[in-house]
Amino acid sequence: MQKTNKRLIEGVLVGAVLGVGAALLAKSDTGKTLGKEAKNSVSDFLKYLAPKLKKINKIGEAEYKMLVREAMKQYSKNKKLSKDEITRLTKEAHETWSHLKKHF
Repeated sequence: MQKTNKRLIEGVLVGAVLGVGAALLAKSDTGKTLGKEAKNSVSDFLKYLAPKLKKINKIGEAEYKMLVREAMKQYSKNKKLSKDEITRLTKEAHETWSHLKKHF
């Protein structure tokens, strides 16, 4: 029973992360003007971040932002992102906190 609840919470959390990312992109002026490549990179980063969030039961805003910064370091190396792209993606990921905090 406990294992099932944990899986359910993990699934809800992953869905929330991906849903928030998609919603922010669709709503923001930046999201509307970006091309398909930029949209994919934001959702791709949130997919990269989701497994790291699944491992955490409780997290505050400071810890979330630190996790985003650390994950962005590795993600940006893998994707060879420019400093502007890193700054933009990090800012957008930080903005998702207000939507995600109700799940922690």
